[in-house]
Amino acid sequence: MSSRATWRLCGRSQNTRHWPLLATISFAQSPALLRLPSRHIHNDGPKSLNPMVNPPDVTRPPPLTLPRRRDFESPIKYYFELGKGYLKFYKGGIKNVWTSRRLLREKLQRTPVDDRPSIFRPHYVPKTFSRADWVLLWRVRHDMIRLPLFGLMLIVIGEFTVLVVAYVDSVVPYPCRIPTQIFTALEKAEQRRKAAFDELEARHPHGVLSPRVTQAVARSHVLKSLHLSGAIWDRLGFLPPGMWQAKGRYRMAYLEGDDRNIVEDGGPMGLHYEELRIACAERGIDTLGKSETELRGWLGDWLRLTASDDIDERRRRMAVLFLTRPENWPQHRDFGVPEWQL
Repeated sequence: MSSRATWRLCGRSQNTRHWPLLATISFAQSPALLRLPSRHIHNDGPKSLNPMVNPPDVTRPPPLTLPRRRDFESPIKYYFELGKGYLKFYKGGIKNVWTSRRLLREKLQRTPVDDRPSIFRPHYVPKTFSRADWVLLWRVRHDMIRLPLFGLMLIVIGEFTVLVVAYVDSVVPYPCRIPTQIFTALEKAEQRRKAAFDELEARHPHGVLSPRVTQAVARSHVLKSLHLSGAIWDRLGFLPPGMWQAKGRYRMAYLEGDDRNIVEDGGPMGLHYEELRIACAERGIDTLGKSETELRGWLGDWLRLTASDDIDERRRRMAVLFLTRPENWPQHRDFGVPEWQL
């Protein structure tokens, strides 16, 4: 532990794999936090869903119902009905976006003016916001930016939109993404994450606490690992200036508020499975092929290991987890962190 110039030791815990009672960290003393599971603790999933941590269903895609080929003798009739099925789905997705926007507007109207969220203070969570409200806010922001271009595409090419969206994934609002599109995006993100870790470990075999792992190195890895920057930049071998400010800074702000709200509003045990999967993917945790129990354990570990009232300390803890494969995350809270933060 002689490299104190590049890293320092986090506060020690008396507990190993369970949630520690830290006298100096009130956030980590939360009863909900203490109840969260380690990844080695098995459970049967949530007994009930918690509306405080789950955003409205309209923030996710509506059901996609498609005709079966064997029900039609004529291929032309089948493809016509198939196109109608996709068109109905996209219209439902757009309706979900507008409904989410209305729900957010109603929430903001009930929020005191001086306590409302602002894009200029992305990390600030209004005092009256639950985790569900916080997620609703960020998803509406994400979807409304993409809605005009996607709406124009739907007007121009109609049912054929489904043939194009795979190539323009980033312009599609989340409620308008079909299941195969979501799966493909997750698959690409996990493959890219693996490649990013392979590259990081090859260049910096001594890990996140190596003096050569700088803030710039860490940010570049996080942008790739979380699939925030376009994959084309990996092939070009560099990231354009300002990418962290445009993408990474907002993901960090979102996660800081999200972590705290999940704990304060009851913990990950009350999350809907889809929300659990999304939350894990947002933190760089692979979800494909993982059971619900495993995902709840990984998310519980993330919340336990990053918990801190000190925002700088919290960001340093997050940096360690972002730069470490989840299967190699520390087991205890008293792990070393870098002097820099993301």
